[in-house]
Amino acid sequence: MNLDRAIFTTPWITVKESLRGFQYLERKGKDSVAVFLLKCSVEFLGQYEVLIRQQHLCVDNQEVDGKFRLFACPVTGALEAGESPEVAAQREAYEETGYAVEVLPLGRYIVGTQVNEICYLYYADVTGMEPDEPQLDGTYLESIAHNEWHPLEYLADCDYSACQIGFLKLQKIL
Repeated sequence: MNLDRAIFTTPWITVKESLRGFQYLERKGKDSVAVFLLKCSVEFLGQYEVLIRQQHLCVDNQEVDGKFRLFACPVTGALEAGESPEVAAQREAYEETGYAVEVLPLGRYIVGTQVNEICYLYYADVTGMEPDEPQLDGTYLESIAHNEWHPLEYLADCDYSACQIGFLKLQKIL
């Protein structure tokens, strides 16, 4: 049972305070997933490419050509109530890319010191697969996001920490 006190609540987030006075953020769905879709590239001499989702992140609301600046991310999303991380990863991959995949675990990480969220990492090889049409949610932020294929090494220089963590973990596997 969580004895932490809610200080502020919206339908999407709650700011809580622990019994010892530590304040932190809990978002709806709390934990999340990050999925790295890979394919073996003929263009890059058999090396792997990774699908990058260029999307808006709340750390920067600057606009470029009238649209929010986009950041390189893996496929990401929150766990729904009662959903396992593996099922969430498969659902998010299909919704955002159209790829129906079986995912493999890659690890997990703690998102930050002021957030009680764990991000579960997964990957899937989609070499030779053709995706269905992505099932986007119709929001403005989804409408400006888009997917791009890049060499796996691209992850190493991304600002989003899941990309860097994923790169290090994928290097050990591939």
